Amino acid sequence: MKIGTDLVTFYNPAFWRLTTQADITNLARADGRAFWTRILDSLHEAGITGIEMTFPPFDQMGAVAAFGSEASLKHELGIRGLEVWSCFFAALDRMPAGHYASIESQILTEVDAAARFLCAMGGSVLVVGLPCRQTFLSTPPAFIDLAFAAPLCGLLNRMGFAAARHSITLAIHTESHTVACAPRDVDLFMLLTDPRYVSLCPDPAHIILEGGDPVALITRHRERVVAMHWKDATRAMPVDTPIDTDIHTRHRAFFCELGDGRANFGQLAAQLGHAPLRCGPILELDACAQPVPVLRRGIAFIRDLTERSTP
Repeated sequence: MKIGTDLVTFYNPAFWRLTTQADITNLARADGRAFWTRILDSLHEAGITGIEMTFPPFDQMGAVAAFGSEASLKHELGIRGLEVWSCFFAALDRMPAGHYASIESQILTEVDAAARFLCAMGGSVLVVGLPCRQTFLSTPPAFIDLAFAAPLCGLLNRMGFAAARHSITLAIHTESHTVACAPRDVDLFMLLTDPRYVSLCPDPAHIILEGGDPVALITRHRERVVAMHWKDATRAMPVDTPIDTDIHTRHRAFFCELGDGRANFGQLAAQLGHAPLRCGPILELDACAQPVPVLRRGIAFIRDLTERSTP
């Protein structure tokens, strides 16, 4: 079984023997080739096959710049037995409501570029993160209702069309504290998007952080699931958690290694067996200080689970 990982795995300064995340960005700028060579060598050492590119400096533009061309990047991947499976599209993450029309042209241009890259690299899924919710009881209140969701879903449909022209599937990511992670919110966005153009990339850990049941959610929408981020979490975060610029960092205290949290991966794997997956399991560690041994344990967990569930 081929197993992948999201490159947010390497977003921990300790792995780089640095102090801050800004130092990681500076390191990548100073010597991109050495930066990316260490990432690819670490993935190979861990036994990983698939890669999900993410936000800078772990994005596709940084990787191509580091090695000089897409062809050179593909060569570096190939000699290590690595493949690009997916890219994370983060441009909507902090987009204010009502701004969709004003930046749609830019968004669609960026989707086209990301899909072209994935097609050239043999990838298949463009995972899109949606805007964050407001903190509970913020004023004026912002409700995730039909009026809010309809324009955003229209944009997602057009993004999915732009990706599909390159044989790439757009998939909504269930990032906690965004507008599409709580089970009811995912239901709403699945209802309002066209299933031919918009699919789903669930993340059990983030669904748990929102107080949801990953198995129940994936069971309802398994015909739309084209990829899954394999990640576990210990419990839900309080409903009044402040949603600010540090929200993604504060998630990490609730994450844990596979099997140590609340996610029932046996039942999840059973549902994934009926899903139209376009890539293998994507491990997501979220800024791991020692990614190689943790990735190895994750790979062993998934393979053991698969072997035990095989008749």
